[in-house]
Amino acid sequence: MMTVRAKLELLLATGITTEAQALQLMVLVRKLLEQQQAKKQYEYLTFHCDWALHSKLEGTTTQKILKLFDAANGFLKAGVELHDLPLHIGGEITRISKMKYFEDELEEFLKANGLPGIDTTRSDGWIHFEHLYAKVVEDSPLVMTAKYTTASIASVTLNVDFAKASKQDGGDMWFKVRWIIEDKNGMTGEVFVLNSFALNPVEET
Repeated sequence: MMTVRAKLELLLATGITTEAQALQLMVLVRKLLEQQQAKKQYEYLTFHCDWALHSKLEGTTTQKILKLFDAANGFLKAGVELHDLPLHIGGEITRISKMKYFEDELEEFLKANGLPGIDTTRSDGWIHFEHLYAKVVEDSPLVMTAKYTTASIASVTLNVDFAKASKQDGGDMWFKVRWIIEDKNGMTGEVFVLNSFALNPVEET
C-alpha cells in the first residue's frame, strides 16, 4: 500500500494537468501536514488546503485575511487603486491575491519532504497549477464571522476568467483571478491578478 508521501511523489513527478489532480494534491498535502503535525508551521498552505476541501471557509486564517480586505474596502470603494493603498494593507493583499504565501509555503513543504516541485514537469508549473487551483476554489466564499460586528464586508469569493489565446503572445492562455469583495449591503468590488501559462509548455529536463 502506497504511503501519502509516495502518492504525492508520483503525482508531482507525473505533473498536475487537471482540476482533479490539483484537488488530489491538496488532499494529500493536507493529510501529510496532519501526519507531521505541521499545520501551524505552514499556516497559508493549510488554509489553501482547507479552502479546496470546503464549500465555504470561516476559520482563523480566513478571518485574518478578510480583516485585511475589510481594511482595504473603504479605500477601494473610494476609487483608490490597489498599488496606492497604505503599504501595510496593499502589500499584504497583493501577496495574498497573488497567492505568494501559498506558493512559498508549498515549495518549502515539498523541499522539506524531499518531494518534486510544482515546476518539475513544466517551466511555468506554478502559474499553470495556480489556475487549476483557482478553478477548484472558485465560488467557495471566505465568510466573515458574526463576531466581527464592525466589519464592513461579508465575504470574499474567487472567480476565474479566461481570455482567448492569440498568436501575438505566442499562444499563451491569459487568465484573470478575481477576488470579489461583497459588503454587508450587497455591494461588490474586486481585486484581480492577471497571469498566463503556455498552451505548449517547455518541458523541464
